[in-house]
Amino acid sequence: MVEIVELRQIEYGQWATLYKAYADFYKVSLTEEQLQTVWTWLDGHETELRGLAALIDGKPEGIIHYRRFLRPLAGEVGIFLDDIFVCPSARRKGVGKALLDRLQDIADAQGCTVIRWMTAEHNHGAQNFYDQFGKKTGWITYDHKMGCDDDCDRK
Repeated sequence: MVEIVELRQIEYGQWATLYKAYADFYKVSLTEEQLQTVWTWLDGHETELRGLAALIDGKPEGIIHYRRFLRPLAGEVGIFLDDIFVCPSARRKGVGKALLDRLQDIADAQGCTVIRWMTAEHNHGAQNFYDQFGKKTGWITYDHKMGCDDDCDRK
């Protein structure tokens, strides 16, 4: 049985272990300072970042980070799913589905009209899973790195 709780109901170390595993998948190194910053953001007071944890037998096996965003062209509010991670040993046990189902409940309760997320083009396993919950869009994402000259933006 999967239990979904507010992220702040688990300990920092439990969350950090899961989040570092998520970052490792994407080959991103996180410093302790970065982890502490994100953990602080997850209290939602200065940012709208929130989180959920999936527990199996009381042990955190998955996490999700999300935030509300405004949709000016639609005059609506949506939820952006920043991060979702399920321990490899807990995959295909309903953890990801339980997290997304709970996020849908939150979106419904808040009057949000869409849940939006991104994944890496090479992450076919995640895409196969996400195809059950949403529709791929035709939008292309761009980043502009601040403090960089024009040449570094294209790399």
